[in-house]
Amino acid sequence: MTEKKKDLRTKLEEARGTPKSKQRGSMGESHPSWGEPETAEKSIRKRNDRPLKIFGAICLAIGIGTVAFSGSTSPSSSEAAKNALETKVSSGVSAGTILLRSDENIGAKDYTIEHTHAGDQAKLWIWDYAAEDGDFVQVIVDGVPTSEPFMIKHKPKVITVPAIGTIEVKGIRDGGGGITYAVRYEANGTSYFNSAPEGEFNTYTLKRK
Repeated sequence: MTEKKKDLRTKLEEARGTPKSKQRGSMGESHPSWGEPETAEKSIRKRNDRPLKIFGAICLAIGIGTVAFSGSTSPSSSEAAKNALETKVSSGVSAGTILLRSDENIGAKDYTIEHTHAGDQAKLWIWDYAAEDGDFVQVIVDGVPTSEPFMIKHKPKVITVPAIGTIEVKGIRDGGGGITYAVRYEANGTSYFNSAPEGEFNTYTLKRK
């Protein structure tokens, strides 16, 4: 009687077109649709991880750039730089020379510059010779500002000024430790290392010999 029931069951399954091997899914074998939640979870995780990877790449790039930048702006150890730091005036260093790692109050000073420059105009380079820490200045020529206040950096800013006249460098904002800057005049090929308190001026009077 049992064998007849088994035969009958087999015939019914064959008539329905459902092999016994396919029915075993209900007994614990993997079903194609059961993998979908896992795939969706992985997709969500990848989307969540993407911003973190981008942020990490940006931080790495900034770190590399910072190391490269600081390496290129180390104070000069040349004899001319040492003399410039002592005397605050030098014709032996180029525009953009860095003398100190941090700002130091060296005192403000005015200068009268006599030269033999033949032209009516000459270039002026101005830069921060110590820490690039957010100091702002403004250059004024014969009472007229040449531009809006700007941040002085290690890279010199070039301004064209009259060969004869009065140049004032006004301290606008101290980024910390004093507003330290240097100017180099094309007219006499000399650099002047100075400081300008906030709201005050350094005056450079240009005269032809």
